[in-house]
Amino acid sequence: MEERFSTQSAGLLLSRVGLFVLLAGLLLAAWHGQMVIVIVLGLTLAAAGVTRLWSRFSLAGVSCQRTLSEQRVFPGEFIELKLQLSNRKLLPLPWVQVDDELPLGFAPDLVAAPEDRPGFGFLSKAAALLWYSKVTWKSRLICPNRGYYTLGPTTITSGDIFGFYPRSVTQPLTDHVIVYPRIYPIAQFSIPALYPLGNARAEKAIFEDPIRIMGVRDYQPHDSLRRIHWKATARQQSLQVKVFEPTTTLDIALFFAVDTFKLESRYDNDFEHAISIAASIARYSMDKGDPVGLFVNTRLADSGQSARILPGSTSYQLVAILEALAKITRIPSSSFEDFLNQERRTMPWGTTIILVLYEVSPSLHVLLTTMREAGCKVLVCQTGQAEKAETRSDALNYPTLEVPMPS
Repeated sequence: MEERFSTQSAGLLLSRVGLFVLLAGLLLAAWHGQMVIVIVLGLTLAAAGVTRLWSRFSLAGVSCQRTLSEQRVFPGEFIELKLQLSNRKLLPLPWVQVDDELPLGFAPDLVAAPEDRPGFGFLSKAAALLWYSKVTWKSRLICPNRGYYTLGPTTITSGDIFGFYPRSVTQPLTDHVIVYPRIYPIAQFSIPALYPLGNARAEKAIFEDPIRIMGVRDYQPHDSLRRIHWKATARQQSLQVKVFEPTTTLDIALFFAVDTFKLESRYDNDFEHAISIAASIARYSMDKGDPVGLFVNTRLADSGQSARILPGSTSYQLVAILEALAKITRIPSSSFEDFLNQERRTMPWGTTIILVLYEVSPSLHVLLTTMREAGCKVLVCQTGQAEKAETRSDALNYPTLEVPMPS
């Protein structure tokens, strides 16, 4: 733990220089036989020694614990923060102050932090503690926006009874809160697939998946002998053939292009809106049972690495995708063209690629054209208001995914 000391103006008289002055005055008064002055200065020096000793041991055995009711929430939800301060020694604390560093906006009564900690404030609590006692404070925090937030460290300040010698200690007590992006309902949403075989049922029975049997029927002359269901034939005493379920491939790879969004603050809403679109697509597709993956050319807030989640449909897949979207920053790890060109080579056969972006640059236009000519199924979801009409996906004749989202 890092300790720091400060002397307030009220205790200037009892500073080191002041103590030397008082000691010199005591000796001078004793030399001249001024007993009243000797007694006053002696009591003052004794009080100074006691207060210094009290301050020195004031934070010994003192600890603070932070407890959060939730660490994963959606925007606008509340969490309860509990701070518990313990004094595990015989020496009481006439006063103690706890300053817990929190992101600005989490509580209305935060005191702004120093300039070297922009975006943070202090939640301050004060009390007096007897020997071997505890005090608990509860606060209600609101999580207004998507993001990955750090809570802490915590600074504890105490000292002598007069407050002449305050002493502070900073505990590296940190917690993290993940605020997921907003998810909106999508009433009607259809993703056409490229290949005829796969794991999602098609609307029209044009292609059939030979590994998904939906029933049997009577044999017809044009049926292949390989489709005969011999057990059903034995039961019915007539030739029966298998009927397969029509399917298409709907493995989905969501690509979010960070560097296609402008860095000016007035475009922040477009950036957050696009993240919500990606989250809504992932939620809707996984509710239908489609495997979904996420790829983002960003530096995640916790690791600094890009987001790479292969398509999957396990129960934890959506949680992993939402956490990755919550940690997205505006800092790109590489150009989106290079990122997409590298990641698309690892995609399983038949994967549908959905791009969520702001503007289509000329180099990205060339790459998308090449991918389409190579047989890749690419859908472009362009968000915000692009400044030039020729940069919009419909002007470039790309398939456009229409997602109804609130403004």
